[in-house]
Amino acid sequence: MKAKIRLENNVPNQETARKIREANRDANNPIDISFKEDLTEIFFEGERIFIPEKAMFTEEMLVHGQVKEKAGALEISPKDKGKTVNLHLDADLVAELNEIKNHIVSKTQHDIILEIFKKGIDQYNKEKK
Repeated sequence: MKAKIRLENNVPNQETARKIREANRDANNPIDISFKEDLTEIFFEGERIFIPEKAMFTEEMLVHGQVKEKAGALEISPKDKGKTVNLHLDADLVAELNEIKNHIVSKTQHDIILEIFKKGIDQYNKEKK
């Protein structure tokens, strides 16, 4: 997923767009710039988008991403960018996880959620008695 922002295409925002484009070019950060078909909006898309001055950013600019402040400037990065985590699991847990994986491999998401829901209701009814 990529970070995305949008600007209304007017004279002041065209200057802002140029500054954003230059800041990303200077940071060697490639971004895609496009326009709405009727040319009323400017779109930026990239792995991250640098906005050189905090005052340039408004909440209505943000389409997709999260905003981080970096040395007076802002960086827009994707919200759902994941992190790699290394886990060391004991053999019993690995066996249990493999059993769960084998159990759900041939089921649809709907079937799995329905099964979990039914088990939850059964457990609730047992605890209520």
